[in-house]
Amino acid sequence: MPPKFQRAARTPAPATAREETPETNKLFGLSGTLPRLVEADVARITPNPDQPRTTFGEAALRSLADSIAKHGLQQPILVKTTGTAGAYQLVAGERRWRAHHLLGRATIPAIITEGRAEEIALIENVQRVDLDAVDLARSVQSLMDAHGYRMVDVGAMLGCAEAEVSRRLSVLRLPADVLDEYRRDPDQVSRSVLVELATLDDPDRIRALWRQALAGMTVRELRTAKRGGEVDRPQSDTLTPRAIDKSLTRAVGDLTRLHDARPALSDAQRANLRTLRDRIDALLGE
Repeated sequence: MPPKFQRAARTPAPATAREETPETNKLFGLSGTLPRLVEADVARITPNPDQPRTTFGEAALRSLADSIAKHGLQQPILVKTTGTAGAYQLVAGERRWRAHHLLGRATIPAIITEGRAEEIALIENVQRVDLDAVDLARSVQSLMDAHGYRMVDVGAMLGCAEAEVSRRLSVLRLPADVLDEYRRDPDQVSRSVLVELATLDDPDRIRALWRQALAGMTVRELRTAKRGGEVDRPQSDTLTPRAIDKSLTRAVGDLTRLHDARPALSDAQRANLRTLRDRIDALLGE
């Protein structure tokens, strides 16, 4: 009869300098290195001062809030501790946090994370929903200034080449008025258009080509114009469907902001609005 196997004596694990694992981790055999998931009070979370995204469209936020109300939150936000029990600073997920405010939710699922908040926030935003070109460039420049990063370092973080980081930063060279107009509606032109304009040194020429880009000029046409070539563009009285869509989108956005703000209008401003209303009626044939 074969000999019985003897159970090996259990040898205690060597002591380490790591903090003692919580009892729940001991019970379930977890490593103790997993991220901590908490149900954080929405009112006790403060925004991230280094948040890369500086514009939050009300319509998009309402759409996100409706989705969360219907399907639940699919991805917890990221927070870091503040030294005060139950109080956190937001690292990433400000749109989700704002949507919970809109819904009147008292708490929100959150993962407590470590590391540099501004790096995590930038990476999380880039990976989830693209920042507009200016928010991205300013965030990258801020990281480089604060920590002495080189473009190659930022490229490694964002998963792109050093040359692409340089292209993204180049938009900050554009005139301030062009950047401001772009920020009011980032969807009106592509990031590639901004990068092409940033290669020019003459602010007046940049502004002239910017106006043409707003009217629907493509990147290929812009490159031709930069070389001094003639661009066969439709006349202003024969706008392309794309240019019409852009104009209407900007107009609706501007009117929505005015409606929401309900400013005290001067007599001249009221007269301008009446003229605009008459022109809209004429355009619609009403």
